[in-house]
Amino acid sequence: MKRGSLVATYTVTKVRKERSADGSHRHIEGVITDSGVHYTRAEVVNSINAGHVWRTSNLGRTATIVPMSYCPSSTCLAKPYIRTNADGTTSDNLENLPEG
Repeated sequence: MKRGSLVATYTVTKVRKERSADGSHRHIEGVITDSGVHYTRAEVVNSINAGHVWRTSNLGRTATIVPMSYCPSSTCLAKPYIRTNADGTTSDNLENLPEG
């Protein structure tokens, strides 16, 4: 990140899920921000890697979104992937956000 550049913070309130390639589960395809804009997993990861901050917000709780190499399902190779940092509550986890 360049010195003096602005860091944006995005608040995610909903997710979109899709069926995995092998049909064994549904995983996150992308997220929807509080302003109603949809971003794919890759767009979120690229933004995080550029220095921007992504957080979830649900039921008064927030969690920071971080990139992962692959979907956490052992049989799935979807990449890149995103998850929230563990913080002692599940209400703000990406998997538990409402679908939009």
